Amino acid sequence: MKKLLLPILLMLVGTGSGVGAALMLKSDPPPEAGHDLAAGAPCGDPAADPVATEGHAPATDAIAPIAAVAGSEFAPLANQFVVPVMEQDHLVAMMAIMLSVEVPLGGSAKVYAVEPRLRDRLLQDMFQHSNIGGFSGNYTATDKMRILRQDLLRTTRDIMGDAALDILILDIKRQDV
Repeated sequence: MKKLLLPILLMLVGTGSGVGAALMLKSDPPPEAGHDLAAGAPCGDPAADPVATEGHAPATDAIAPIAAVAGSEFAPLANQFVVPVMEQDHLVAMMAIMLSVEVPLGGSAKVYAVEPRLRDRLLQDMFQHSNIGGFSGNYTATDKMRILRQDLLRTTRDIMGDAALDILILDIKRQDV
């Protein structure tokens, strides 16, 4: 009887922990219709913008996204970026980051033409962000993410000029080691 009960108990514990992990790692649902992602608030309401309500003024030297006049498209970079997080000469985590570049319609080819150079420079920016502690602690805090996005957009515009409207962080994950 005891030999029969142990495998059943282990299956239940394994199944329960698998369901719990799936619920914790579930991605957020897609944004609702009418949510203006460029404005950062539902329906473009600046009063509902979390950055504006926190009392943070935008940086004066900030690189702002260029508003696309005739529409835009997104050019996702082929592979994720893997960035080590170091503390006192010891590897403590690895970051996996997926990026996309927003360009005017028909501009994706320009992104892919310079992708190797673009990936190299963006990876350098992410290493620098990691070295200053940008991926430590609450790495998704508004201020840390704003700094990272501005650096990545500045680098992208250095390479592509005004053909780069914005840089989008599609996915960011941290795996502690």
